[in-house]
Parts: sequence; structure tokens; C-alpha cells
Amino acid sequence: ASAEYDAASGGERETTADDTGAPVPVEPTIVEPPIGPPVDDSPLRAGAIDDAADVAGYLEYRAGIVERGVTVREFDVTDSTVISVVGANGLPVLDAVVEFRDPAAASDEPLATLRTTATGTVRWLPHAMAPGVTEVETAVVVGDEIVPVTFALGDPAVTVEVEAPGGVDGPVPLDVHFVLDATGSMSDEIARLRDNMTAVAQQIAALPAAPDVRFGMTVYRDEGDLFVTRTFDLTGDLEAFLAALADVVADGGGDYPEAKVEALADALEKPDWRREGAVELVFLIADAPPQVGRSVQQTSADSALLAATDGVKIFPVAASGTDDQAEYVMRELAFVTGGRFVFLAYGDGATATGEGTDITDAEFDELPLDQLVIRLVEDEL
Repeated sequence: ASAEYDAASGGERETTADDTGAPVPVEPTIVEPPIGPPVDDSPLRAGAIDDAADVAGYLEYRAGIVERGVTVREFDVTDSTVISVVGANGLPVLDAVVEFRDPAAASDEPLATLRTTATGTVRWLPHAMAPGVTEVETAVVVGDEIVPVTFALGDPAVTVEVEAPGGVDGPVPLDVHFVLDATGSMSDEIARLRDNMTAVAQQIAALPAAPDVRFGMTVYRDEGDLFVTRTFDLTGDLEAFLAALADVVADGGGDYPEAKVEALADALEKPDWRREGAVELVFLIADAPPQVGRSVQQTSADSALLAATDGVKIFPVAASGTDDQAEYVMRELAFVTGGRFVFLAYGDGATATGEGTDITDAEFDELPLDQLVIRLVEDEL
């Protein structure tokens, strides 16, 4: 075979010769590009559970994960008590301050100060919030009103009624901050998650309750990547938030654990949260655990306690690839702050959870992810 100039293409094409020696063009072999797997653009579906509804079962799950040899940071959530604050009108009181003091201490400084969420509740964790203290004095503070609270160690729940009314007059101030894993392992779902987050933001803004809503976002990767965390501050400009969300792409990561702890710390500290009088929610969307072996200034448990102090609920959302370690941390964040553990679901009982999970398909309803998140937000409102 030889080559001759092809005037039509401006280049050379391969030729061969027939029996007389005349050149005969060889038809080029057309190589079709490989056909990749079909792009799954179907709506994401999810389920959710509330570990606070079965504390004994949740504690048993935690013990089972440790027995499996999964590495976790020590954080004792046993003997917890939920304190509910209700107004004279029977409605829950948002932003009531619940103070815990050591009567034997020389200082009057509280051991812990927690703010009630939209459901008027806080969860007291004696061994985590006041290690070594055997007795506490507790009081609920609403404005100038101070109401003492009496309960025993390990009492599951106690309700306190105050003279101040519960509920909120007018549009509810609502701050919603998303924390999104933007590492390479999320590349198969990042576009679909972006679409769901866009739908969620648009539907929240249009709710009949007409909340005074602001949205923010912290995206994270890991050390050695282009960035570790980036935070887009809370804003009432929906279009600006959606534009920032549209720019999120998945890349980097390398190893399996990511900078989840650092991202959560930034999400709680960097945005301009409204604090008093506002419903404040964090949706943490990820598929990997934090770097539990890394030395950090603020662990996930520290962030959970900080969120409880400020009255912020955390709703972790587990994506595909979630393992036991990731699920354990996510459920811990939800339990401490009063949120729920959300996980992607794939039908036939398959969920984005670890191998050691105790969640069965009989425990949750599978819904489109945006509908589920909107339902959770409406519950808060």
C-alpha cells in the first residue's frame, strides 16, 4: 500500500493496487466511539429516619458499629434528655435559652447553654456537655422569664410551660445552608443533586407560609485539592444563590475520606446567621466520612454541640458510596441537633447506607428527594 494526495480532504489517503498495478483507494475503517453507560437523569429518591423516635435502638446501632471495628471519635450520647418548651398558647417556643449549671461549682458560668429549635426542643447530653458532673441545675429563659426545670439523669423527656406565647407572628425568618461534598466520588450524582437543590430552593421560596428565606452554601473537597472549603454567604437573592450552585463541579478528593469536618465548621461559623428568632437549618450532602484520623480544631462532635448551642438543626443527606463510618457520623449530627438522617434510596430496599446499618425499608417512605426535603422544611415552619 502507498499514499496519494486526496484533493477532497486536503490530505493523504491510503491506497492499494489492483492486478494491473493501478492504484485503488482503500475505504477507511470507521471506528465508532465506545458507547458509555446511559446517563441517569431520573429524579433522585430518598428516605429519612428520626433516631430520636427510638433512642434505645439508636444506641444499640452505635454500639454495633463500634463492635464491627469501625473507627469513630469517642462521643457519649447516653442518658440524654429532650427538654421541650411550650408557650401559654400551647405552641412551641423558638429560641428559648436553656441553661445548665453545676450547683457545686464556685463559678456561676453555665456548663452549657442551648437554644430551642422550631419544635421548641433541645437535647441535653450530660456526659458530652458536662463530663464528670453528677448533678445540674437547669432553667429555661425566655425574655425576662426564668423557669426552673427538674429532671433526673436519663429521663427521656421533660416539658416546660412558660408564660410567653409560642409560635411566630408573620413570615418566619428561615436560613437554609447547604454543605456539599464536591469531590470526584460525587461526580456521578453532582448534577442530579444540583438539580434537586435548585428545585428545593425554588419550592421553599414559594411555600404558602411565605417564609423570609435566605440560602447559603459551603462546598468542600480535601487537602491538596484546588480548595478545601468555599462558603457562599446566606442571601435573600435566590437567583444569585442558584447561579453559585450552578458553578459547582465535582473534582479532586483522591482518598475516600474528605474535609467534611472542616466544611461543617465553616458552615456554622462563616455565614451571617440571623440567630435569634430565625429557623436555621443545615443540609449536609455527602457520600464519604470525614478524615477521622486528622488533627482538626473542631471535630464533627464539636460542631454538633455548637449547632445545638445556636439552635441549628442539621439534616445529613447520604449519597451513594456511604459507608458505616459516614453513616455513623451523619446520624450523630442529626441526633444531637434534632434533625433527621436522610439517605438516597434506589428501590427494593437499597439505600445509601453502610453495611452495618439497622435501617430497613419498612422504616421509611421513599419519596423524590426534593419532596422529602420540602416536607422536612415545612415541618419546621
